[in-house]
Amino acid sequence: MSQRRAAGRKLSKEQQELVLREWEVLRERLRSYASERVADAGDVLRAAELQPAGPTTQNTVRRNYEWALEAYEAAGKLLDEAADLPDLAAAVILAERAVERFAAAQAMSAGRRVRPPVTRCFYNPLHGAQQPTPRKTRRPARRIGRREAAADRRPACDSCRRAILAGQMPDVLLALMPVKASRRRTVRVLVPYYVLPQQWSLWSATACGAYGDDSPGLVLRGEHRRRTPEIAR
Repeated sequence: MSQRRAAGRKLSKEQQELVLREWEVLRERLRSYASERVADAGDVLRAAELQPAGPTTQNTVRRNYEWALEAYEAAGKLLDEAADLPDLAAAVILAERAVERFAAAQAMSAGRRVRPPVTRCFYNPLHGAQQPTPRKTRRPARRIGRREAAADRRPACDSCRRAILAGQMPDVLLALMPVKASRRRTVRVLVPYYVLPQQWSLWSATACGAYGDDSPGLVLRGEHRRRTPEIAR
């Protein structure tokens, strides 16, 4: 936190304007993409049909179906109320997960094999699926380096994993964070979304709703608004 405060103190008014302009460009680009993904999910859910499930699976099918509808509703709510980039990313993730969960309900009701859920990249959940971990083979134990350990710490897509192994910063999803530069001045800096304190962000620990099943319900109860710091000009 102290490093971010030091960086905030060095920001001139012109530099702060550049940060906010960059954030606005990223926000509009992501809002357009999120609108498309939420609309696509709505098309899928409206057109799809769910066959009657057998007695052994009907409760699970119903839970998956209801979760999919709740996730889609939450995605639309986030699209309307997004205050920052992670909110829009969460709209994308929840819309995609709604389609995935509905497909699981369809497969169960039809007696087909259910595909395993996608594990998304922690550093930027919009990147897609985690790079599969290589299978362990019976080889002599070797010492794991710091970079390899760091790359294995969180689920990462191929490009983010390669960046970490090379000692570089992965292409992270950014968020706008208010930093107290002085008693009378607060500046806003772009930081990786996951460094935001959890009391400020619903998304820093869940990869924008990619992990766990609680996010749709929390969004529909307005928890995302209660945790969002003021970032307006």
